[in-house]
Amino acid sequence: MSTPTIPADALRVDLTPHRNNSAFLAPGVEPADGFDGFGRAYPAPELGATAALLGLPADLGHGGADNVACEGQILDLGETLQLRGIDVVGAGSGGTVSETLLLHPAPDGGGPVTEARVELSDFLSRRPVFDDTCFAHSSYLYDVGGRPETGAEPRLWRSAVRFTEPTPCTRVTLPVNPDLHIVGVWLLLAPAGPEAVTHR
Repeated sequence: MSTPTIPADALRVDLTPHRNNSAFLAPGVEPADGFDGFGRAYPAPELGATAALLGLPADLGHGGADNVACEGQILDLGETLQLRGIDVVGAGSGGTVSETLLLHPAPDGGGPVTEARVELSDFLSRRPVFDDTCFAHSSYLYDVGGRPETGAEPRLWRSAVRFTEPTPCTRVTLPVNPDLHIVGVWLLLAPAGPEAVTHR
């Protein structure tokens, strides 16, 4: 079951070059590292059509990297964008996570850096710990041996950060915390011209 609520006009960042962890598992496939490094995984079929919204691989759950375990990766946007917000979908492992993403206004590192605080509940949390919201919810978990465990229901969470004024960003530096698993990142563009920034 999934409840994606990403704004329709948001731009999804391509995380393909930065994925370094396999948190989803398809039936009959040998377990990989999973969310926790021991193989506990989100069942790939349970994600359904939300996998396409996240831009995940077509062979999701077959051992390929599908999320970013944060190790300071730099997301290069290729141009300077004026942002009104950023949405991050993912989950913590081994507990909740509260970390800061750094938004750089220029490719050369010049100008003030904007901090975006991202807070995500644990992938096995049954309710949000912060102001994050449930983005996707599975009815069972794959345990460390790749067996379905119906007593646990993994979730992906969405953290939405909004800025009070247009914020220039050319690249985003992720924190160094491999317990923060990022599955999707969306950028919300600020209106062109004198229009006020929306806070939705």
